[in-house]
Amino acid sequence: MEARMRNLLARKPDTVVLLLAAYFVISFIVRLLVPNGLRMDESQQAFFSQWLVVGYDTQPPLYNWFQAVIVSVFGLSIATIAAAKNLVLFLVFLSYYKLAKLVLDDRMFAAIATLSLFTIPQVFWQAQRDLTHTVAQMLMINLLLYSIIRTLKMPSLFSYVMIGITLGLGMLTKYNFTLVVFAAFIAVFLHPDGLKRLLDRRFLLSLVIAVLLFLPHGLWLLDNFSLAANRTLDTMAQEAPTGAFAKLVKGPTEFIGQVLVIMAPLVAVYAIIFGKSFLRNLRPTTAWAHFFDTVFLAIGLQVLVLVFAIGITSMRDRWVLPFLFLMPIAFCLKMQARGIRADVFARRFLVVPLAVMVIVPSVILVRAYMPTLFGRPEAYNAPYAEFVSKVVAEEGKRPGLVLTDGWLASGNLQLQLPGIPTICTFFGNLTIDYDWTAEKPILVVWLPAKEGTTLPAALVDWIQQNLGPYYLAVTTKNTGIGYIGGRPEDQRLFGYAWIYPR
Repeated sequence: MEARMRNLLARKPDTVVLLLAAYFVISFIVRLLVPNGLRMDESQQAFFSQWLVVGYDTQPPLYNWFQAVIVSVFGLSIATIAAAKNLVLFLVFLSYYKLAKLVLDDRMFAAIATLSLFTIPQVFWQAQRDLTHTVAQMLMINLLLYSIIRTLKMPSLFSYVMIGITLGLGMLTKYNFTLVVFAAFIAVFLHPDGLKRLLDRRFLLSLVIAVLLFLPHGLWLLDNFSLAANRTLDTMAQEAPTGAFAKLVKGPTEFIGQVLVIMAPLVAVYAIIFGKSFLRNLRPTTAWAHFFDTVFLAIGLQVLVLVFAIGITSMRDRWVLPFLFLMPIAFCLKMQARGIRADVFARRFLVVPLAVMVIVPSVILVRAYMPTLFGRPEAYNAPYAEFVSKVVAEEGKRPGLVLTDGWLASGNLQLQLPGIPTICTFFGNLTIDYDWTAEKPILVVWLPAKEGTTLPAALVDWIQQNLGPYYLAVTTKNTGIGYIGGRPEDQRLFGYAWIYPR
């Protein structure tokens, strides 16, 4: 089967689109088959789906809007969460292939570049399981660069409109999309036809469209800048050393380390498959190779400036990934320009992505149904459904509001109690109307680290500020419920309390 697929792709590279569509359909089905516990980003999307507002938290709202619209039409379920994710992932790969074909003359090289994403663990593993805003950002980077290159090659009113749309929507994916915009601007300026395209009056239309698309969220951002920025900056400053020189060194070291972590598997695969013909031909050769190299260099310099300017000492691979995932296109551009024939290496190379496309869904299923093989249960195995059934049956009532202090519990409980408002003290800016009566008490839930934990301070503050003196005494309880497929000692602890009006 694999050999036939390799032969088909080698003969008809465009078949890669059908292969990718089939893969993400299978990935969608696999997500439906595993237990319905939500991971962090999935849970956040389930929680945020209750609102369609111009701003939510530390990330721009484009993916939140997309997910909320799907939920408003089809309801909240594992299916709607997984469908949204796999659709966006498919569009990332599809747009990547379209972009690769735009700059690579050999369609086989375009297919190789696209399938090379299956050599980057942050794409084929992390993005599959738990990234949302990053995935949306990658899609908009593809579409922005596609629009820019189309404009450089064949300018038209439509291509300038597409630049405006992708620029505006891209700014609504993640704030560091700005780094890509500046880098692309520099690359365009240095392109032989770039200045002519920038001075075209139609470029003003691009800018107007981008501003109008970003403006509603931009106004929200002006009023909520501390909310949007402080948490991210605090995360980036985690585990900072005490000495000034150590801080100065740690930031760049973190960045370079993440670059190496992300790029190492890709470079290793290319070095093994293409051998010396790859390693000897990494210098820029053509206008498009220069274009992509300029983008990467400009992004890297901007990141280092930010590291020194705001004292970044901690960096995650998901933040760096969008700056590097286009590297396979750059590699293939250089090999093509040096006369390397893609068809000579295609069948050998295709073994790797096809194997990954079989292994990843299989591992997800095995980890979910046999978590003890991996030492601990997955987030998928968390017993939220059993917890909700237990406490609702025990109380004999369904809540009028679910109150939590963390979004992992919030999204999971929203999934188990659809239609019942859920709020989280971590997102104090997001409020919702609810009914609070003797028949619809408030259910407070938190995830304690050990038994006997009392009501967390954030929940106590919310109750005092929002309920005043109009509630009966609160009795807190702890319960441990076994993870799905876990060992008897694998228990998920839940703290909870019911609050009734006085």
